[in-house]
Amino acid sequence: MKSLSCLILLISGIVICTSCTKKAIIKTNADDSIISVISTTDSLPKDTIENKISLAPRKCVYLTIDDAPLNGSRYIDSIVLSAKVKTNIFMVGNPIHGSGRFKKYHEMLKENRYIELYNHSYSHANHKYAKYYQNPEQVASDFEKNRTDFNLRHYIARLPGRNLWQLGDRKRNYKQTGSEAAALLAEKGYKIFGWDVEWKYDPKDNSPLQTIDELVDEIENSYHNGTFTANHVVVLMHDQMFGKITGENDLAGLIKKLREREFTFEYLSDYPDLSED
Repeated sequence: MKSLSCLILLISGIVICTSCTKKAIIKTNADDSIISVISTTDSLPKDTIENKISLAPRKCVYLTIDDAPLNGSRYIDSIVLSAKVKTNIFMVGNPIHGSGRFKKYHEMLKENRYIELYNHSYSHANHKYAKYYQNPEQVASDFEKNRTDFNLRHYIARLPGRNLWQLGDRKRNYKQTGSEAAALLAEKGYKIFGWDVEWKYDPKDNSPLQTIDELVDEIENSYHNGTFTANHVVVLMHDQMFGKITGENDLAGLIKKLREREFTFEYLSDYPDLSED
């Protein structure tokens, strides 16, 4: 009996030391011999713990490329296929109808299983943005023509020349021209995407204005210091930047460095919808 008492005291001590979240239930027979010691805790089952770990914030980046198809499309297609990375392309329809080469590029991008195609208007405003946005109904018709002519299945759009957002009730940069057109497109079911970080380029020769390292640092800083949606960084690039490849505009190098920073690549069709009901 003395040894039994000592064992019970030892077990009690263990229970006390393991904090108030754990308790021990001692089951005994009629002769006071111990059958079992059952520990009860408020810890989560293994599968629940794994689920909680998987819910930790991910660093999501969205590579978005405007103005395709243009001279950079073949390179973009090859890099995306090789890297197996989700990529978002905002396409303009007018070049496709005006060029057999760009028509082939469009088919190539459409067949790439890692690419989703979205709407960047049919005309790209003919690069006369102020005049274009004076007529919101015409803008909406321009987008609808692009959607129907090329069977774009996603109602995802980016306005030409405007970093303007409208995702349901959430808006940004609505003081600039184009906001009325965005509201009209939203009424038709479109989600309007701007961008958080831009890989800028010189329009004279389409060369990038930031190095890849500088761009990756900007993306990292944007992730930590504020984006339209927390933990989600939308990056803008342009097809024409990749018409002539140098070490300065190496898309594969950008992808590699973002992976090293533990970013995951996503489609805008999976971008979180945080609109109020």
